[in-house]
Amino acid sequence: MKAILLYEKRDGATELRDVPEPRAGPGDIIIKVKAAAICGADIEFFRARLTSILEPPVILGHEFCGVVEETGEKVTGWKPGDRVVSENTGFVCGKCYSCLTGKYLLCPERKGIGYSMNGGFSEYVLIPGQILNRMPDCLHPLPDSISFQEGAIMEPSVNAYKAVIQEALLMAGDNVAIFGPGPIGLFSLQMARIGGASKVALFGVAGDETRLETGKSLGADLVSFADKEAPNDIIFSAISKEGVDVVIDAAGAEKVIADAADIIRPGGRIVRVAWGNEPQNIDLDPLVRKAVIFKGHFGYDYISWRNVLRLAEKGMIKYKEMISQVFKLEQWKEAFEMVEEKKVIKAVFKT
Repeated sequence: MKAILLYEKRDGATELRDVPEPRAGPGDIIIKVKAAAICGADIEFFRARLTSILEPPVILGHEFCGVVEETGEKVTGWKPGDRVVSENTGFVCGKCYSCLTGKYLLCPERKGIGYSMNGGFSEYVLIPGQILNRMPDCLHPLPDSISFQEGAIMEPSVNAYKAVIQEALLMAGDNVAIFGPGPIGLFSLQMARIGGASKVALFGVAGDETRLETGKSLGADLVSFADKEAPNDIIFSAISKEGVDVVIDAAGAEKVIADAADIIRPGGRIVRVAWGNEPQNIDLDPLVRKAVIFKGHFGYDYISWRNVLRLAEKGMIKYKEMISQVFKLEQWKEAFEMVEEKKVIKAVFKT
């Protein structure tokens, strides 16, 4: 089968190859991939800027969905033909504090599908029986009302739900500021709207013009360039003199924390979703003076997936607007380049 394989921890050490199709063991499930989306992390893997979790040679792709192709003899609850969307956890220990409390993404032994184990930039992907036994809700039925291309970008929307609703503890009527108009930032905007936010400000930087326009269409009350206008001037004049109740950092730049500290109200909540690529010198004293809750975000949980699937089935989340272009696997270089240059919001492979 065709697959996008990262074969070394080296910038650009990725290519489209013919690789053997996976075979299902007694407890495994084989999914025929129908669509898979490119995440910013895939570019980091490709450029060898995020290598600690890579275990090459490995097939990339951790955002994907499809149809059950084959089930092992011990698998129950699933059958060939089922439409499914998969999480990207392929192994957890099942015994640590994180696993036992449902926070399995934080398991120290966790392996991720698409970087530590073979992923969805391929024709078929194996979901191991071990994870199905320990975390049976790692695979979800994909409602018929949701297309495969929409299902492929569900994972970042689940991330955004957890950040905004579960971690930022959004209450109806709260004012929200979001830094970073990438996919998770734009999904965070949607979750803020679904959660009843009063006003939402979306900040980008030069080069984010198209993404900020998309933010307007998705319901942002105001959009601005944080590298051209001081966010505190914008917030205090157009949102509230007290500041915002919630800040979502989906950008990861060092300056965002300082900007967030300026615009958050006393006792407000900041959730940092994005990772910074460079060492950062962050002054936390302003957050202490305001008694701000600062939360680090990583991934999702079962509640995130359950609730997002319910919202998606009701048509409350806009996925089509987030998909800029669809590619074949053979066009992967072009697709990666467009994502890296921010010419698309989400690029999806149709397999």
